Amino acid sequence: MKKILALVLALAMVATFAACGKDAASSTDNDATAEYKLGMGVVVSLDSSADANAEKGTDAVAQADSTVATVVLDKDGKVVAADLDCAQTKVSVDKNGKVTVDGVDLRTKKEKKEDYGMKGASPIGKEWYEQAAAFVEKMVGKTAADIEAITTEEKNGHQVATDADLYAACTMDITAFKAAFVAACKDAQAKTFTAAEGFKLGLDVETNVAGSTDATQDKNAVVQLYSTFGAIVVDKDGKTLAAIVDEVQPKVEVAKGKIEKKDYKDTKRGLKEGYNMVTYSAPGTCIAEWYVQAKDLTDYIAKKAMTADQIKAIATADTRNDGYMRPTDADLAAVCTIQISSYQTALANAISNAK
Repeated sequence: MKKILALVLALAMVATFAACGKDAASSTDNDATAEYKLGMGVVVSLDSSADANAEKGTDAVAQADSTVATVVLDKDGKVVAADLDCAQTKVSVDKNGKVTVDGVDLRTKKEKKEDYGMKGASPIGKEWYEQAAAFVEKMVGKTAADIEAITTEEKNGHQVATDADLYAACTMDITAFKAAFVAACKDAQAKTFTAAEGFKLGLDVETNVAGSTDATQDKNAVVQLYSTFGAIVVDKDGKTLAAIVDEVQPKVEVAKGKIEKKDYKDTKRGLKEGYNMVTYSAPGTCIAEWYVQAKDLTDYIAKKAMTADQIKAIATADTRNDGYMRPTDADLAAVCTIQISSYQTALANAISNAK
């Protein structure tokens, strides 16, 4: 009888240990998720805009180089995933103030791939997109301070990396790359999310110059070089974990073949209240500043764990008969009354680009 009782107790103990072991395994599985931050940084230069040149027979050119970096940081502030791109947009203006927007190539440098045409002039025989990808790879594992500390030297008018390994992979000017990465790592409006391994990060840039205007008798030509940026993190099923949208609105004013004025202050997110959307909107029509509504839009998308198709399918309508397509879903419309079509496109495309 004692032997039977001892056997029963032993089996009970084994069962107890087995149950404890199962709970431990479940806890380990839960521990596989971790907290991360998604950030974005944008650097814009209008310095390459140029006056008309009569000797060369060239028109004035308004140019914006909008470099964007997006990063995912771990709890220690180290980059675990990143992406980089640049919208280099050029629009010519003739001596009469006629702006030529037809035929402008709105692809980013990464999207142009071999069409960008850097390989022939590159000392390592690599295109822009290849060198940018190598630069991104070198940033993984670094903090904002590490990236800030990357030293450069002047070569042929460009600030290139002094580190031999980095320069062997990327011989381009990295000034804007560094600045965009540091801004992304220090993003005060970064999105926090929790995820298991296997998530993907995507980036997209959409550029529009259609708002540019020709010169008139009393006004100079104005070239609008607008870009929308979408960064998104998705899980293995393509469902949104976190997202950011931002926009830049650089403008270049041209008078009789000369660059008269270059106007750019910051991104819409960076300007915050300085964007003045509330101030200049009709009374009662604007519920919050742009950066607040953009945040609420991307929070809504993440909360719903939307896929690319679901983001594209967010219903909109011209609810105020003013030409702007606003969300019609009651919950979203309560926090976001801005036109969202460009943000839908950028975020859906970012998912397609995610890796």
